[in-house]
Amino acid sequence: MHTISAHTLPVFAIGVSLLFALTLFIATFMLVRFSLQQPRQPGRQNLWWLTALVGVTCASFLAESLALITDPLRQGMVWPLRSCALLTAALILGWLVPAGRQLASLPSRTLLEKKNQQLTEELARIRQANEVIALSEAHYRLLMDTASEGIWIVDRIGRISFANPHLADMLGTTPEQVKGRALLEMVPEAERPDIITLLQRQQRGEAVRTLCHLLRPDGTLVAVQISSTPMTQGSATGSSLSVITDLSDQMKVQDELRKVAAELQQQVQGRTLAYRETANQLATMLEATRAQSRAYGILQDLSDMLQSCPTPNEAARVAGEFATRLFHADSGSIYIIEPGQARFRLLGSWGLQNETAETLHLNDCWGLRQNQAYPHNENQIGLRCHHLSIGPNRHSCCMPMFANGQATGLICLRSDQPFLGDNAERTAANQKIQRLFASNVAQFMANLTLRQTLEQASLRDPLTNLFNRRYFNEQLAIEFERASRARSPLALQMVDIDHFKRLNDRYGHEAGDRVLRQVSEVLTQSARAGDIVCRWGGEEFLILMPGLNGTSAKRRADEIRRRVNERVEVVGGTPVSVSIGVAAYPEHASDPDGLINVSDRALYASKGAGRNRVTVAVAVL
Repeated sequence: MHTISAHTLPVFAIGVSLLFALTLFIATFMLVRFSLQQPRQPGRQNLWWLTALVGVTCASFLAESLALITDPLRQGMVWPLRSCALLTAALILGWLVPAGRQLASLPSRTLLEKKNQQLTEELARIRQANEVIALSEAHYRLLMDTASEGIWIVDRIGRISFANPHLADMLGTTPEQVKGRALLEMVPEAERPDIITLLQRQQRGEAVRTLCHLLRPDGTLVAVQISSTPMTQGSATGSSLSVITDLSDQMKVQDELRKVAAELQQQVQGRTLAYRETANQLATMLEATRAQSRAYGILQDLSDMLQSCPTPNEAARVAGEFATRLFHADSGSIYIIEPGQARFRLLGSWGLQNETAETLHLNDCWGLRQNQAYPHNENQIGLRCHHLSIGPNRHSCCMPMFANGQATGLICLRSDQPFLGDNAERTAANQKIQRLFASNVAQFMANLTLRQTLEQASLRDPLTNLFNRRYFNEQLAIEFERASRARSPLALQMVDIDHFKRLNDRYGHEAGDRVLRQVSEVLTQSARAGDIVCRWGGEEFLILMPGLNGTSAKRRADEIRRRVNERVEVVGGTPVSVSIGVAAYPEHASDPDGLINVSDRALYASKGAGRNRVTVAVAVL
């Protein structure tokens, strides 16, 4: 019995040890395979330690089985092997305790499924947001591509990261060729400092607007306006978006306007500047003489003062003041030629008024005859001018004024002191001063006359000398506003010459022009002070009468119609008559255009009723 138990026990122990060894070997094999298939699995190092633990335990049981098989009587040797295996397993298990705690702290499956669902919803929201962003980007791209202005985006280092097609067309290139270029490369070298300043301001987050030129590939320049807005990224300023406006057409118009203005300015001020230069040259040559320097200084002041004179009468008064300072003339007169006549009329005078005539002709003055200054002393042997009536011990000097080679006026100076001295050089210097004085005054008078002529030409009808349509529209708006504020009436008459086209076709344009001038004279003579008469167009005229209502305006219209019948000459046996339409504010209209329209309708009513009559509007528009 003792022998059976001793043999049975090792067999049982060997069987159990082999079973455990086989189980642990399979577990070790499965762990190695799992570790190799999951190279990026978190905690892979701990998994290998677990595999080593299981392998060592397997080896201990296998060693125990082998020891029992080879020598069942050496069971005492098994315990040290088993103790070493268990000790090694305990050490590895102690090493894996933190990993076990980590595995124990992993969330539950329910929590993981909940987290997974939240992640799925978050991904759906992100996908929807991406679709909205893509749609917004498509809209943005469409807006950029179809914009009527050039648009570019410039990054922080001054390179163009986007350019729309309109900008490329403006520069004669393609968006791809513009993209990536440095902004400094696209402007002339002279304007690059301004562009550098623009980029610096953009980096500081400022909105900038500037004018510059951009270079096309063929080297030509295009004038543009750049309106730039910074595109911020958080608190930092990144790129900037700019709108580029082509100013080529505007610049052309401005250049034309500047050219026209320069030509007009040159016509008005050209000769004045030339005489200023002459005066400066003479002042330099004669600076050694105090009197001459003073004289040239006074002439310079004269030129400056004349430039600020708006009328010939004021210019004459200024010239008289300076003549007194230059030549010690206590009296004097300035004459100006009357247009279309060989007669000079008195424009202004100072001092004694009865020493010269109101008007004079060319042969009345020796200065005008000789085309040069004519001084005359009381004791001088010579002829006195016929237009003078001065007493004894009085001296005179007549200085003709010339502009553009023609005599335009006369300056007649009078004084108790002689204008001619004994010193020949001083006399010659005085004569130069006299000529310069007369030339400055003459040139300014000519320029002032030219300027007034140009102003009148822009406001007057050249045939009838009545105000034109442009001037009337301006004055109508002014008078209408004045009547509205003062709540006073404002009447308008529209006058039309009856059968004028038939008269013009039958008897010629010369007869038609003569009728237009005669009717214009009647209208002008019949107008009150403050009334505005204009030629509206063709044979139509307008008369604006502030302060009159419809009834009073009709009475005046009847008087005008009667005067036209009486004073305008008969053409080809046919008397000339007019039809008139009358309207008034606020009776018939509430605005300027309505007043013109209702008077026009009243005029057509007069024509429809047989012509040669006056019709007053009856309806309020």
